[in-house]
Amino acid sequence: MASGAALKVLEAVRAFRPRILEERERIEAARRLPENLTRELARAGLFRIFVPGAYGGLDLTPMEAMDVYEELAGGDASVAWCVWNGNANWTTAQFPREVAEAIFAEPDVILANSTRPTGQAVVVEGGYRVTGRWSLVSGCQLSSWMILTCIVHENEKPRPTPSGTPESRLMLCPAAECEILDTWTTGGLRGTGSHDVVVRNLFVPASHASFYTDPMVLTAPRYRFPHTSRVIPGLGAIALGIARTAIDTLIDLAVDKRHERSGQSLREDRGAQSRLSQAEALVRSARLLLYDATSRVWDDVMAGREATMTGRAQVRLASCHAVTSATQAVDLIYLSGGATSLYATSPLERAFRDVHAITQHIAVHPRVMETAGRVMFGLEPEAPSMV
Repeated sequence: MASGAALKVLEAVRAFRPRILEERERIEAARRLPENLTRELARAGLFRIFVPGAYGGLDLTPMEAMDVYEELAGGDASVAWCVWNGNANWTTAQFPREVAEAIFAEPDVILANSTRPTGQAVVVEGGYRVTGRWSLVSGCQLSSWMILTCIVHENEKPRPTPSGTPESRLMLCPAAECEILDTWTTGGLRGTGSHDVVVRNLFVPASHASFYTDPMVLTAPRYRFPHTSRVIPGLGAIALGIARTAIDTLIDLAVDKRHERSGQSLREDRGAQSRLSQAEALVRSARLLLYDATSRVWDDVMAGREATMTGRAQVRLASCHAVTSATQAVDLIYLSGGATSLYATSPLERAFRDVHAITQHIAVHPRVMETAGRVMFGLEPEAPSMV
């Protein structure tokens, strides 16, 4: 059963839907979310979904968060994407308390992030000197802070971890100290403003650098839930939300649409009937698997058990499957819409572009399915970050 906080946020999302639909063309044209809409979303708590209650956050479960992303994506995928990305704070429970309290003191604070390790953090007294360029930083124009991944350098070379791999750290950088390069000109997810971000020789205190392996500051079981299992299912939820709107759009379209030559109603077209039922089955079955896999790991962690490698791999598998299934469903609906699907005024055209853009995210790369299969065979994953 959803918590009171989750129900309140879902009510807010539904109330925002008419406004989001009104803004869709402006979002596409500007290639970013409007400032005023974003601030209102923030004040409604949509960028505090996983922020701990101790810091004024909603502390939702991963399943409750997926409900929010799916609902938002039904209105506009770019809005859902920016909210999802703005909640991927990764190591909040490992921040020093004073840092977390200061960052989340503002009710409408937003954090953008990049997990691409394309920056360099040189060790200096009291912290690091950060330089680098990161691509695909969704929502960067709306954010107060950037979480940017760096390779730590000491004595002019990467500092190794005990396993011998280069050490990475997530650097909290004030957005005002970051330069945004306008690089986001795309088809799908056009409104996410996923531009490049550049930082040059910025001092970052040690207290503002963290990583998944750091000791936990907040030690309740919910904060030990694997970060990938918390964040990545959101991709599946967004894709499923897009597919659900595509299905509903086709059903509405079929009321009046007829084949030009035969005059047959789209509703009476057997091919369209078959494709619609296939799409429905794809979306509903993928959704069940996604929520089941995620909730199983959540239940283990909340019971004080360690999340198993198999459980985590199943979450990654279910996330990839949700995106793949949603894409297949949208393709079926797009085909059934005929020439109507081609026009930018059609939600089917937008759904086609947006859902295919999600398939290009590295978190749902086909290699993830290979890794899940390795784990199912009892082998160790080639890269722990894949689960």
